[in-house]
Amino acid sequence: MKKLLILMLILMSANAKSYNKVKITPDISYIYVYHKGKAVKIHRIQDTKNKLTGEYALQYRPSKYIQPIKMHKDIQTIGEVELLTFMKEKANSREGILIDIRSKKEYKRESIPSAINIPAEVIDNKVKLSKIFKILGLTKKKDGSYDTKKALDIAVYCNGLWCDKSSVFIKKLIELGYPAEKILYYRGGFQMWKILGFTTVTNK
Repeated sequence: MKKLLILMLILMSANAKSYNKVKITPDISYIYVYHKGKAVKIHRIQDTKNKLTGEYALQYRPSKYIQPIKMHKDIQTIGEVELLTFMKEKANSREGILIDIRSKKEYKRESIPSAINIPAEVIDNKVKLSKIFKILGLTKKKDGSYDTKKALDIAVYCNGLWCDKSSVFIKKLIELGYPAEKILYYRGGFQMWKILGFTTVTNK
């Protein structure tokens, strides 16, 4: 039993060291989050010569412009470290939800671990929106407004620094009564997540 415990500790130590070449912060090499009921280890690609290819390597996006850091006076904009903290502390404990508002097709192909897909256009569908608000902890009152006392914390992301889907979606959420203090905006989006070499998942 003692030998088995020592072996497990050695393996865990070796595994931890294998992610120390390209770390997330000086103190963090990786974290675990849950995605569709399974634990997923999030780390950065360890190949220091790795280069981003494909759609998210593109610089130019027709008719798209860089989104401001402060997209709304009451909304906190976050980076990757803050997003990881949210995923670990809120999403893992089901006190919060990471929302990917890209298209269903994009989400199926690849997403940030622990994210659920709520395509941006759903905000204009009253029936679907009502169901989503229920999932997010809101209940509809007799006067048509929402009781937000049990609203979950949410973090929202779309394609990248140039994508305005998150900004539009969040502003509409606020107009509909979702508490601004419960919303985080991950401005970097999926492109920045990919650029930094973080773990992604497929959603078939």
